Amino acid sequence: MVDATAVALDLLRLYGPLALCLFTFLETSMLFPFLPSEVVVPAAAALLVTGPTSLLVFVLAATVGGTVGAFLPFYVCYSPRVGARDWLRGPISVSDERIDRGKAWFRRWGESSVLWGRFLPVLRSVISIPAGFAEMSPARFGVFTTIGTAGFYAATGALVYYGRRESVFEAAFAAAADRPALTALVALALFGFGVAAGRRSARSNG
Repeated sequence: MVDATAVALDLLRLYGPLALCLFTFLETSMLFPFLPSEVVVPAAAALLVTGPTSLLVFVLAATVGGTVGAFLPFYVCYSPRVGARDWLRGPISVSDERIDRGKAWFRRWGESSVLWGRFLPVLRSVISIPAGFAEMSPARFGVFTTIGTAGFYAATGALVYYGRRESVFEAAFAAAADRPALTALVALALFGFGVAAGRRSARSNG
């Protein structure tokens, strides 16, 4: 049986950022949702990130692939076309129950979840489906997806890079001090989470 993780890492060694771009596209497009991103992404950062310039290339490659890929399930579910649920049940094996649950979850947390959801395992890809069914503005979806995706990969790449020399906590503080842009992206994602939580609280109290 083919080891998907080993194959992904071999491709990263051979093709570098191009393979990373393809990997993130396959993950967020859900054309091949079984790649273990929680293993591959940190390993890719360890292989590809050797300094500030390579970190920037790493983030750009991952962000382009992740953002473009996210639009595939989004548009399949946007203004639900005939066959959207068949596509979800087929290539990516998402049941009707999970689709309905995702739509209810999206209505509960709001559009900001497209941003901060990119930082969470599984949800990083799946969030595109309820966003499409909810007919979120494609422009806003693209902006939120780009910011969240860039923030996630920037944080991952920076922590892996600094973590090779320092403890995890020291790495986090060093990354925040030396990369204010990265800190701003993470803070923006947390702000989005706060907005979503505030909306939820307001609905509960209302």
